[in-house]
Amino acid sequence: MRAMLFVALCVLALAPQTRAQDSPQERATGEAESKPATDLAPLRVVGKRQTVDPFAFRNPVEADGTVFSRSWDEPPSLEEIGMRGGIVQIGINKGLELAAKGIRKLPGWQNQIVDAEARPPPLDEAQLARAIRLHDEHAPSRDGGERPR
Repeated sequence: MRAMLFVALCVLALAPQTRAQDSPQERATGEAESKPATDLAPLRVVGKRQTVDPFAFRNPVEADGTVFSRSWDEPPSLEEIGMRGGIVQIGINKGLELAAKGIRKLPGWQNQIVDAEARPPPLDEAQLARAIRLHDEHAPSRDGGERPR
């Protein structure tokens, strides 16, 4: 029984294939005319493709970094090593960071950042009163206009 089923399937598989889109007349003659291919209009992608994984876990909790995670330095991936100029360049940069850290510990070192100082107001009280008086004389009255300081 299996042998007969196998032989029938082989005969069907080796039989001349006919296309479903051919008309019955073309199937009978066995010759299909070559039809010209239709050209489709070009497709232009305007937006950015976003690949969103629908099964990805989305954590509803937004946690800030802790003291430990802020000081933790994750080792770079191979891609980051290549982007930073290679392992030799990363080693040079780490050495410079350590040297700068050591220099900052030397006695007499002053930080390069200078604190900002507030400047005095540009006008004293008499000058401010005169400026307000002159402004009111020459400017048309406006509601909510700013006064000089």
